[in-house]
Amino acid sequence: MALPAVKPWLVNLPGDFFTTYRFARGPVLGSGMSGDVVLATSLLSPNHKRAVKILSLLTADGGLANTILFDREVNILQGLSHPHIIKHTISARCPDYLAICTHYCPNGTLAFHLDTMTPELCVKYFVQMACAVRYLNDKLRIVHSDIKPDNIYINANNDPVLGDFGLSFFIPPGDTLLDMYSLGVSLWCMMFSAEPIIGNMYELLDDPNYFEVAPDTQGWCWCLYTTMEYDPALRYSAASILAELHEHDVHRDLIDSL
Repeated sequence: MALPAVKPWLVNLPGDFFTTYRFARGPVLGSGMSGDVVLATSLLSPNHKRAVKILSLLTADGGLANTILFDREVNILQGLSHPHIIKHTISARCPDYLAICTHYCPNGTLAFHLDTMTPELCVKYFVQMACAVRYLNDKLRIVHSDIKPDNIYINANNDPVLGDFGLSFFIPPGDTLLDMYSLGVSLWCMMFSAEPIIGNMYELLDDPNYFEVAPDTQGWCWCLYTTMEYDPALRYSAASILAELHEHDVHRDLIDSL
């Protein structure tokens, strides 16, 4: 049944999202402060799957906080178009909840793959995510503000895709380096299969014995230094990092294509 669209990407539904669009509601893929993300499988074509974020309206405040989060996230998602950013398909306001439907990445999150990362894959994923951050920060003036392995999904092509824009926001010029610190933390996680110990992070970077457990990563210390610099004024932007990599012929074709 054709439904009235508030905007092309947003509809008001009189009933259930899954029933309306003929999806079987599957298991919970992940949970956050505002709600769950569940797997949706088409009843007409079982190979067609989506991830649907559910935000309840049956809360103590009558769904007010979730509605604000929903409106902000959908407003940002609908304007995004990048190979390494999750693709939004449609969102809906239902009687008891709000639904945000995006593409489904079948290979889980980066967090599940940290123990099997090779140095080559670390470099590739970092470049792809840096390109996504450059697109958000420089072109659209958007800060994701929650970049971490749990919010980086691995798609069917085994490429990383940045998702979960629940904390993202538009910003004025000159204030985009928050994401770079988080990207540096994600690179650390890929390199060492663990989160950084913030208190002595820089001491570890200067300790050659620390890198005995992660050979072939020494050359990437500069990326950690420049993205995780405590002083934002000294922190590299995504564009600056990518320019350095491009100059040294690190995935130059990939950088040019994104």
